[in-house]
Amino acid sequence: MLSLLSALWLATAPVTTSEQPVVRPPPPQCVFSQGRSVCGYQCKTTGTQTACARTPYGICEVLVGGVHCWDPPLVAIQHPPTTSAKPECKESRGQVACGYNCRQFNGEVACNRTPYGVCSTNFNKLTCWDPPDAVIHQYGAETPAPRCLNASEDMACGYDCKATRTEVQCANTPDGVCRLDNQRFTCFDPPSLLHCDHSAPPPPRH
Repeated sequence: MLSLLSALWLATAPVTTSEQPVVRPPPPQCVFSQGRSVCGYQCKTTGTQTACARTPYGICEVLVGGVHCWDPPLVAIQHPPTTSAKPECKESRGQVACGYNCRQFNGEVACNRTPYGVCSTNFNKLTCWDPPDAVIHQYGAETPAPRCLNASEDMACGYDCKATRTEVQCANTPDGVCRLDNQRFTCFDPPSLLHCDHSAPPPPRH
C-alpha cells in the first residue's frame, strides 16, 4: 500500500524544469570626443569623427579616414550561422561597404546583408543577393545556399535558376520553382506560412 501511495505521489508531483538563464547583452559604452558624447557598441574614433554601432552585434571600422558602423538586420541576429561568418567592412577606391561576405572587384566593393547571401561577378559588375527574411526565419542556420547564374551580360541570383542564351531568372525561395518552356520563363514561390515567436537572441560573438 505504501509503495502504491508513493507511486501515486510521484505521478502527481509537478515536474520542475531548469530554465536557461537569460543572457544579457554587454552594456553600451560612451565616448567623449569633439565636445560631445557618443554612445553605443564597438565605438571607434578618429581625430574628427566618433561613431558607435547601435547593437552589440554591430561593428565599427576606421576606413578612408572615417568611422563606418554597421548593424546586422534582426533576422541575421536571431538566426546566426553555424559557420564563423562575422560582419566586416571593406574599402575599395574610397568606397566602403559593410556586411557579410564582402567582395572587392574591379574597383567596386559590396557585401551581403545576411550571412546566407551570395556575391558574384559578371561583365565587370559585382552583385550581392540575400534570401528573403522569411526564408531565413524558416530554415535558420540550415538556410540553403543560393547561387548566381549568368547568361551573356545578364545575371540573376536565387534558387532553381534557369537561363537562355541572354536571360536568367531565379526563384526567390528554396521551395520555389522556375520553368523554361519555349524560351519563356515561369517562376513561382509559394508563400511562407511560418509564424515566428522569438525569445532573446543568442549572445554576440565578439
